[in-house]
Amino acid sequence: MKIFDILNKIEESFIMVCFAIMGCVLALQIFMRYVMNLPLIWSEELARYIFVWATFIGVGYGVRKRIHISMEFFYSRFPRKVKLAATLATNLLCILIFVYLIPFGIETVKTQWYIDSSAMQIPMSWVFAAVPIGCFIVTLRLIGDTVRAISTKGENL
Repeated sequence: MKIFDILNKIEESFIMVCFAIMGCVLALQIFMRYVMNLPLIWSEELARYIFVWATFIGVGYGVRKRIHISMEFFYSRFPRKVKLAATLATNLLCILIFVYLIPFGIETVKTQWYIDSSAMQIPMSWVFAAVPIGCFIVTLRLIGDTVRAISTKGENL
């Protein structure tokens, strides 16, 4: 499990760094626009692209921490076996959806390779790469959650 601990730390650090950079860039943009009267051309675009990456990586973090929204009012009243069945069905459906999205995300990355962003002039494939990478991470997290639910027979749900 040591490798997963390292990957967890990388994931958490990546998300924190993304939000820190995003905050700094937006603060700089506000300062430059309203104090210096010299708005930056690239700052909003960079913040948007960082937000895309933080979002797609953050979905996997949310699955790992089990912090995504759910119907707790009903779910908490189910017997353990029904909770387990609902969790397994939901996880399997989500795994299928994310696995289905990965090839389309890869294809989109390929088609965007020679298209540059308007302000920063970076390949748009860098931005779109968040989709297949994020979907892959979420799939791994969902598989891990499913294995944990089965191995504990739903005791931790």
